[in-house]
Amino acid sequence: MVRRASRGDESAAGALFDHYYPRIYAYALAKLRNTPDAEDVASETFAHVLRDMDRFRWTGGGFEPWLFRIAGNVIIDRFRAGNGEVLGNEAPAEIISLDESPEEAAVRSELRNELIQMTSTLVPDQQEVLLLRFAAGLSTHEVAAVMHRKVNAIRQLQFRALQSLRSQMRVEQA
Repeated sequence: MVRRASRGDESAAGALFDHYYPRIYAYALAKLRNTPDAEDVASETFAHVLRDMDRFRWTGGGFEPWLFRIAGNVIIDRFRAGNGEVLGNEAPAEIISLDESPEEAAVRSELRNELIQMTSTLVPDQQEVLLLRFAAGLSTHEVAAVMHRKVNAIRQLQFRALQSLRSQMRVEQA
């Protein structure tokens, strides 16, 4: 599909967009915590991808790492353009589910906010690993390619990040 899209096949490019846009959006939303900015980042990422598709090579980990490196660079550019405003200074908009009671939605929202707060205490590399693994849904190998690290280093970062979150949860429960 990537090869077809790089040759100008619009249906292949559309299929790539449909497949990856939700993951890029989720990654950007987790980083920026701002729905309009996350939408802009996801759209801008795909504008870059479509413009530079002919430059893509299958070296360096494949298409997904290339795509998420572009998204990461767009996020950094947005941060710099914002005159150094702190990323993630507001909670993302709630997704309302009709299957949930108001009480369940309130508990979910509170838990999400607590998790965001706890995650923000992690070192930046640990935060990035968790966002790429769980918000973007990348494999350990793909995260390693995005972050230019070895797979074992990514596993260690993830382990330490989750261990730190567990410790924080135990303190909260005590």
